This record gives sequence, structure tokens and C-alpha cells, in this order.
Amino acid sequence: MRALMVVAELGSGGAETMVDDLARGLTAQGDDVTAVSNGGWRAELLAADGLATLTVPLRARDPRSLLRAVLAIRREARRRPVDVVHAHNVRAALAARLGTQRLRRRPPLVCTVHGLADEDYPQAARLLGRCADLVVAVSGDVRDRLVEAGLDPGAVQVVENATAGVETPDRAAARRELGLDPDRAAALCVARLAAPKRHDLLVAAWGSLPGDALLLVAGDGPERENVARLVAEAGLTERITLLGDRRDVDRLLAASDALVLASDREGLPVSVLEAMSAGVPVVASAVGGLLALDAATVELVVPGSAADLARGVSRVLDDPVRHAALSAAGRALWEERFTSAAMLAAYRGLYAVVAG
Repeated sequence: MRALMVVAELGSGGAETMVDDLARGLTAQGDDVTAVSNGGWRAELLAADGLATLTVPLRARDPRSLLRAVLAIRREARRRPVDVVHAHNVRAALAARLGTQRLRRRPPLVCTVHGLADEDYPQAARLLGRCADLVVAVSGDVRDRLVEAGLDPGAVQVVENATAGVETPDRAAARRELGLDPDRAAALCVARLAAPKRHDLLVAAWGSLPGDALLLVAGDGPERENVARLVAEAGLTERITLLGDRRDVDRLLAASDALVLASDREGLPVSVLEAMSAGVPVVASAVGGLLALDAATVELVVPGSAADLARGVSRVLDDPVRHAALSAAGRALWEERFTSAAMLAAYRGLYAVVAG
């Protein structure tokens, strides 16, 4: 099977991690995959490992960039015929459909929706209803929202996000390499610095936590300057460290006592699944696909509440029994439900169906 895997970019992020996993998994099973994106460090690693990549301007929002992306996809699909196109989120799906619709043998298009702002679901449902042969939601919540917005229930399936798992180094070594106190409590947030991730809540919650627990924030984005300002104004520069974009999430998880996510909305965040695979307890807002994870697995907190977030963090960091229980339960659930192998098998089955 020859597949085009189309995504806006291939740097840090959940969709990017998933595309990387799928491209590598399909290639390992003998399929021919080309990863199409605006580029990024994951694209560079894929190319260095011998996988085919194609750089197109998918990140930019202007019509001219979309046209260039469409033409590049069309040239690639004409040069080497494609059996299936797998796009990730709506803009990539639109570019992929426009790039392949005039081919003599148009390949089927599968689009995975990783989660959208509430106001974006109606337009997404309309566009995907026209251009995708099959829509895949990364959680039941995303599926329900697409159907409520008007997408035909028969046109959308659920394949939950998954991860290959994180092999963490030794905790003491990780802390030494990061320059952290070996005995100081530390939590990690891995999320783009953008408004829906609610780093402002994290800062507010950290200011009310007793003790000197450290918060490591991995990620970059349009809210970086604002988050840095909030940290400084709260007098928390010694307790909150903005790390920027990172490629060493395995080491950061090894050094951390919990993963914290304060988002207003989520599909099914890969950072949570990576933490579960590493046995790192998770404290997260009860939103989106996270609602499918029960309180025995994840410490779910009230969305938008800095006070409840702080209480949730305290319950995990201050209670060794709760910490150990969440660590074991998260790892067990990842092994049962969220491995890359399970996700790969599910997508291969869907490819076979749409390709006939």
C-alpha cells in the first residue's frame, strides 16, 4: 500500500507525534509512506531515517499557500500513484482532496480530527462531509461533537489516540542532567503556549500551592510572552520554569512527579498518554476525551478552576498512596488501550475498507 500522510507541520505536538508513529509503523510493515507537511524537526528525523517526506506550505492560512500545497500534492500523487490519503485536521484534508480530486484514479481520503474549538465544529462538519471518504475522531467526545454539528454518524469512526510509549531514563540521572534538586517535588506541563491550554490557570494554581514544588513548562507558542509576564508578576520565577520547545520529553517525564494539564478543551492529548505509559501520574481538566479516563486513572479537576487544579496537584504530590495508585493504573490502562500497535491495526483496517 502507498499512502500520503498529510499534516500541517511535523514538529512538537500530539498530532505530529501520532503521524510520526503511524508513518514509522506502516513503513515497518512494508508500506510506502510519504509524510507531507510544512516541515519541522520530526520531518527531519523521518527523512534521516529513510522515510519519504514532502514539504508544502500547509501551516500558512492564506489562499496562495493553500494553492501551492494543492499543486505539490497533485504532482506527488501523479508521479507515484497513491492507494490512500490520510489527512490530519480540516485544512490538511481540504488540501489533500483538492490535490487528488482530478486524478484519473482518485485515492480515498481519511481525515482524523484531533479536536477543535467549539465554534469550528459546524464548518468542519460541512467541509469534511464533502471532501472526506471517512472521518476519524480521536475520542468519543470529538465524534459526538462532529455529529451534533451535522456530520453523518455513518461517516465517522473513533480511533483513540495512542503512543509508542516513553522509555524514561533513570530519575536521578534525568534530574542531574536537568540541574534539578533530587528531592524537590516537580510537575511537568507539555503543551503549546496557546490560550486553550490555560497556562494562566497553572500559574494561578502554583501560586496557591504550599511548599516549593517546581513546575516545568515545555512548549512554545503565541502566549509565551504573556505566560512569562504572569509568572514574573506572581513572583514565581523560582518555582515555574519555561523550557521552550523540547525534544526530550522522556527525560522531562523521568524527572517529574506528575504531569499537569489545565486545558479548556482537548481531543485526547498524547502528552497524557505518554505520561501514563511512563507511570507518571496525571492531573488534568475534565474535558473532551479525558472524560473517558476515570478517577482511578487520572486526577480529573474542574475545568477553569485554579483552586481545584491546585487541590488536585496537592492530592497527587502530597499523598504517596494516591501517587502510586495513579502511576500503576495509568501504566496498565495505556498497555490495555492506548498503544501504537493497537492504533496502527485500527487504521490499517479502515484503510482496507475505504480502499475497497
